[in-house]
Amino acid sequence: MAAHRLVRPLAAVALCAAIAGAGATPAHADGKSGKKKAADKDEAGEGVTSMCIDKEIADRLAVKRKRRGAVDRLFVKQARHELSAVGGYYISDLYSGTYVVGGSYTYHMTESTGVEFGVQMTHENADTIVSIEDGRAQVLDNTYARVLSFESALILTPIYGKLRLGGTIVHFDIHVDLGVGVVDSQTSRGAAGIGGMGLKLFLGKAWAFRIDFRDHVFRQELLDERFIVNDLAITSGFSLFLPLRN
Repeated sequence: MAAHRLVRPLAAVALCAAIAGAGATPAHADGKSGKKKAADKDEAGEGVTSMCIDKEIADRLAVKRKRRGAVDRLFVKQARHELSAVGGYYISDLYSGTYVVGGSYTYHMTESTGVEFGVQMTHENADTIVSIEDGRAQVLDNTYARVLSFESALILTPIYGKLRLGGTIVHFDIHVDLGVGVVDSQTSRGAAGIGGMGLKLFLGKAWAFRIDFRDHVFRQELLDERFIVNDLAITSGFSLFLPLRN
């Protein structure tokens, strides 16, 4: 195979050299007629030589001149709408871990920036919380109360790449999130700071599988005490990108 690849370039070079040599001006040529004939031969030789450049060699040189590191994006996000449904595990500072479900809408302004609006629902998983204050016991009125979290975040995507899964090449990106939200529960009704990161694996031209890690920082009141908590939501799910593209 390697020998076959060398045959065409070498043959083209030999042919061009032969034509160029045939069109060269003889050393003994003199006089106006001789000079004119030599000039005509030189012009003809140059024209033929320029046509002898092997296209395969030119293409290879053009590829080598491309800037290294430039990767074509097979999955385009810019100016598209992303609808996501996720579910996972919620880790609370003051309660036991439990499930979380949610959904979000993201508009991608560019390939690396977007804005996301979402909602997540979980519950306060506390069978019994008791505090002794002034000789009396206090317990939560509802140890299975619903918790809603409304979020808005800026999505930044600094990393884009591809990996091999079995015999398939899958494209992915890694994003970081920063935003604010509101937590609505029986122990907290206030603002929250949101930060996290995630991974998206693109499936075809319109679908993606996503995994997200998000930390919610907010103030929680429990048994007449106030706490600044960091509740972590670990979720996975699927995203649909609109409009659909072939």
